[in-house]
Amino acid sequence: MKHVIKFLTFSLLFACVLTSCSSDDDNFIETPTSLGDFENGYFILNEGSSDFTSPVTFVGDDGIVFEDVFETINPGAEPVGTYLQDMFFDDSRAFIISGSANKITVFDRYTFEFITTIDTDFMAPRFGTVIDGKAYVTNTAEWDNNTDDFITIIDLNNYSTSTLNVNKNAEKITTENGKVFISNGYYGIGNTITILNPATQGMESLDLGADNSPNSMEIKNGVLYVLTYNHVSNGKVFKINLSNNEIINTVDIPSSITDTKNLKVEDNIVYFTSGASVYSFGTSDSIVSETPLLTYNSTSAYGIMYGFDVENNKLYIADGGDFNSASNAYEYSLSGTLLKTITTGIGPNGFFFN
Repeated sequence: MKHVIKFLTFSLLFACVLTSCSSDDDNFIETPTSLGDFENGYFILNEGSSDFTSPVTFVGDDGIVFEDVFETINPGAEPVGTYLQDMFFDDSRAFIISGSANKITVFDRYTFEFITTIDTDFMAPRFGTVIDGKAYVTNTAEWDNNTDDFITIIDLNNYSTSTLNVNKNAEKITTENGKVFISNGYYGIGNTITILNPATQGMESLDLGADNSPNSMEIKNGVLYVLTYNHVSNGKVFKINLSNNEIINTVDIPSSITDTKNLKVEDNIVYFTSGASVYSFGTSDSIVSETPLLTYNSTSAYGIMYGFDVENNKLYIADGGDFNSASNAYEYSLSGTLLKTITTGIGPNGFFFN
């Protein structure tokens, strides 16, 4: 009997240890809570056609592809519009720009549940970015007027809007160190970068020189990389020091590589595209090889890739297809090996990583 009592006493003491009889919870480990079904992976934005779009495809880190994300999560909701241009984020929200509907649809970036629609002060909106609780969205306005472009500024606390004239082309947009950078080029027209101070709404212009029209840009380690497009001569990559907004140097693209687009910088490598090919060079290199990193078999009527990105040691390519039916996106290794083919909606044009 003594052995039984002794065993029961020990068991109670052991149970007390396991259940933390002490009031000290410092050693308690809480299981992380998921932010939503779309927390880990990336979105593919589908531009759509004049009468239909399935706006978003999601690819999870587990490789599972989730098509028709918007329609599935938000049945019966108002469509996001057509000719979708861009998708951008703040800490908790995703914003999708419809160029034809002149509006932005706002979602929870992790659950993709609809939050609201913003439809004031837009005229052919293009690209967006967020800084200090406000979104800045470029607008083309009248397509045949290169001096009427403007910025829509959205207060993300209440979604109220205001506008700021740029008075020149306003296309790609990004932020760094409290400043907003706007590329003032569109298919060979315009040759400057506008630097906006949100605090004062003052703007200064960085001239890239004649025939150097910026079409894509990215900031890495305090340097703004700008790829230019030129109908007449070869493109260039500009490296700009953001501490003083001065051009560090330029790298000429060989004249055999035309119609350069889609600049991306990752791990000290500069990537860009031409037609259905991807090219690369080191950030410290002064010469660009004419040999592409890869060339894929495009099904696009225009023979070009429509979207491109570099992330997680992979290359991501979106093919526009015929712009009337579902198309494809591809994952490649950095050495150019095809890893995955993904069925998308109509006109996939960009990759956006959660």
